[in-house]
Parts: sequence; C-alpha cells; structure tokens
Amino acid sequence: MRLLIQSILLLITLSFTGSCNEDEGSDELIDSGFIQSNTPVFESPFSLAADPSLLRDGDKLYMYYSAEEISPNERIFGVVISNDNGETWTTPDGNNQRDYPAFFSQPNGWDNTLETVDVLKVGNEYWMYYSGYREGEADNEHVENYEIGLATSTNGIDFTRHPKSVDQPLIPRNTSGENTDDRHAMTSPGVVYDGEQFYMIYAGWNVTDDWKGANAGIKIMAATSNDGINWSKVNTPLIQPSEVTYSPDINEATLMKSSDYWYVPFSTGNSIGMARSTTFLGNYEIYSEPIATANSLSWATEVTAPDGLIEDGKIRLWYHGVSEPAFGLG
Repeated sequence: MRLLIQSILLLITLSFTGSCNEDEGSDELIDSGFIQSNTPVFESPFSLAADPSLLRDGDKLYMYYSAEEISPNERIFGVVISNDNGETWTTPDGNNQRDYPAFFSQPNGWDNTLETVDVLKVGNEYWMYYSGYREGEADNEHVENYEIGLATSTNGIDFTRHPKSVDQPLIPRNTSGENTDDRHAMTSPGVVYDGEQFYMIYAGWNVTDDWKGANAGIKIMAATSNDGINWSKVNTPLIQPSEVTYSPDINEATLMKSSDYWYVPFSTGNSIGMARSTTFLGNYEIYSEPIATANSLSWATEVTAPDGLIEDGKIRLWYHGVSEPAFGLG
C-alpha cells in the first residue's frame, strides 16, 4: 500500500439543508450540497503527501500528512499550518522547500513505516493516532501488517511516541483466527473525543485465501476508550463493503461528529463516499452516490483518504489524489 505521491490537497464542501449552525437543528445530506474543487490546494516539495488529517486550533488550521522518507531508514508525518482558513499552507518553520517532520518512524521498531494519521486536541495536548508496520514482515502478499500507535505533542508540531506505543502498537490486530475482521491490517484511524469518551473507526483488513476466505474484505470497524490509551474493539463492523452500492472497495475513512449525526466519509479507490448515523454504533445510512470522484480531475485518477471539519454549518473535506506514478492530497 505504500504509494509515491505528488502532494496535493483538494477540497469538498457540503452545506447542511437544515440549520446553518452545527449546534442547531438537523443536518441533511443533499445531492446538490457537495461542491468539489478542480485544483489542488496543497503540494509537497517532494514526491509524497497523503492521508491528510485536519485540526482546528483557534485561528489556525493544522494539516498532518504522510510524507516521503527523509533518509533510507526514516519516514515521517509532515505538518503544515494555515492562518487563512485553508487558502494557503506553510511549514511551522517557514521553510516550504521541505516537509516539516512532525513525527519520525522507528528504523528498528514495530512502526518503521508510517501511513495514515489522525490528530486531535485532548486538553492542552495534541494526540496523534497513526498506523504503522515493520516493512517486509507481512504474512500475505496483499497488505502489510498495519497496527495502530499513538504519539503526543505539547505544541502540535513535534510529536513523540506514547510510552505504551514505543515497543508495540497501542492497538494490535486480532490474530486469534483466520477470519477475524482485522486479521491482516488496521489502517486509517479516525478518532473523536467528546470530553468524556474516545471513539475510533479504522479499516480492518482480512485477505485470507487471496481475498476468498469466509470473512475476507475491508470493513469499517470501531473501538471505544475512556482514556484514549486502553481501547475496546466493537465486535461487528460499522460498515460492510456490500452496503456501498456504487463500489464495494471501501477502505480509508475518518470519523466526524455534528450535534445530530456521526459522519463517516470513506474512500473507494476512485471516489469519496459518505455515511451517517444518529448514534456511533449505527445503523449507518450510506449516501446513494459518491460525493467526489476523480472523473473530472486532470491531475488525479484516484481519490482517497478523506478527512475534514464541521464548521459554520458545512462539512469541509480534504483528500489526496493519485495519478500514476504520482499521488496527491485533495
């Protein structure tokens, strides 16, 4: 799953038809509400920028993303900051000739390769949930053994591993049997903290018997935690691939919450879809059509890994676009 990516960001917006404020009334998914921009809004100076995570902190927007390795043995998550609501982005040190390394891989650790990240504010700290794996140790040919780790920061730009995520993943795969939902990989964590409890979704992979096993497929899974450290997995998937009528290839997703709904934007390879529910555990209503596709884009043949914000009665999503052999954020 490691991709060469030409760092690019694109934006979609959805206006709610009910209230224009997320704290009032109800919000509706409507066909005419999604607006997809045609040009990228961010490009890395190097060949990789993927899996964006957006965080609002006062007047600033932070965007974290999977970046290219800075040496043969170190890969990073980059970070850029916007002071104009996402119109322009710059590195924390003002040096836009390189990706600013917010977090480093462990060359000899369980996470010597990094991919997919989600950052949120918890009190006065910034918490980064991410997926990582030890390259070359996959037990199948389809996906690496991704698992989920945690890093923290006091300034939002320089992160260190949580003590429970140094020697092993914070949340490991369930390898108790061949048919578990996340037997082979856990990617794309998306986390919401409501001040009392942590809620997580992630993509659980099972590729048993060359995708032909009894429970093979990629599903949107869930977990909950009282402290953000010790997690309990939900036994049943939130979203099954068979529920998406326009593409069964669901994979990277994120979790967002308004006053009325839980939203799960997800990717299918060549499109971005949307699901919502009044409760975290569902049932999730899946919008009947994709909210963004690569069909109208000249710079991308694939769109994936959405993340975003709910502000001023709108959902704003960023994602990355892929154009062989280059990929980007959108």
